[in-house]
Amino acid sequence: MGYRKLNFGSGSQAGLSLVELMIALVLGLLLSTGVVTIFISAKQDYQVQDAISQVQENGRFSLDFLAYDIRMAGFSGCSNEMPTANTVKNAPPSLTRFSQGIEGYDGDNETLPSSMFPNAKPGTDAIVVHVADMSSEVTVVKQPSGNAAALHVSSGHGFEPGAILMVVEANCSNRAIFVMTNTQGGGNSGNSGNSGNSGNDKSTITHNTGKTYTYGIYTGVGNCTKAIKGNFTCDDTSGSSNTAYSPGSSVFSVKSIGFYIREDGASNVPTLYKVDISNPNISPQPLVEGVSDLDVLYGVYDESADTLEFKDADVITAANEWGKVTTVQLEVVADSLTQVDGAPVTRRYVRTVKMRNR
Repeated sequence: MGYRKLNFGSGSQAGLSLVELMIALVLGLLLSTGVVTIFISAKQDYQVQDAISQVQENGRFSLDFLAYDIRMAGFSGCSNEMPTANTVKNAPPSLTRFSQGIEGYDGDNETLPSSMFPNAKPGTDAIVVHVADMSSEVTVVKQPSGNAAALHVSSGHGFEPGAILMVVEANCSNRAIFVMTNTQGGGNSGNSGNSGNSGNDKSTITHNTGKTYTYGIYTGVGNCTKAIKGNFTCDDTSGSSNTAYSPGSSVFSVKSIGFYIREDGASNVPTLYKVDISNPNISPQPLVEGVSDLDVLYGVYDESADTLEFKDADVITAANEWGKVTTVQLEVVADSLTQVDGAPVTRRYVRTVKMRNR
């Protein structure tokens, strides 16, 4: 077998020169730099967009939570102008101010009460709304006599002794806030101030004197009188009446709900919290993370001058002035959880809420 000799010629090459190799490396480096730059830019754009969406979400949800309960502040099914009999003694202050509907605390000029707002962030406001819980409503069938401390209702209820309740006359002529002390088929214990669902079929709500309950740091909570008609408080019961409530009247549980800012213990992220002030044994519940500030102004309506003036909570000192608040202006500062250039994106959101029960 013969072999053919390959002749590459004098001008052929077997490899790359050093100059060609350096040029190829430079071109590859430029291409890689461009790819990395595009990747970093895309990642930064994603972080910015993610942070902005978080801020918008935090701001929207926090304002929605606040607005929902503020609109219903003071609700009891009728006008807040009706006479109110308040028989509750030694109760947390918020439970005796239901007729005000709403109250606030200015964190810029005062320290928020720790008993109501534990671990509150300094410099932030807090707001409390009082409302009758419609989901708990039962209807009065009869009140045996004006001086009998019992209401017979149409169906079983889940209230426990010590619950703070409200009864509203069927024709909206009167209402009363009182402590339930006993119920048919229920217990007589006087050492707890909680309301809840026991599952028992109960048809009687008793509002007698002589039993006391504990609400957090408040002890001796009970009724100063068994009369639940008229217009009075325990400081002066001269306006009380033993007139019975008519069939068709409604009974609700009374809630006082507070909103405030605190740093979440696990992540140290400022968070909007909701607290059931009417039951201090329930721990505050986090609502929205990334809310670092809450500022509230209250629109006080002057009927004689037909004007609306927005005021800070610390300026509103008279109880009757809280009853004239018709509008609430909310301002929240929302922070993103995603960091952009080492810091969260921050936005300020404002909403004005009209109270429906004014």
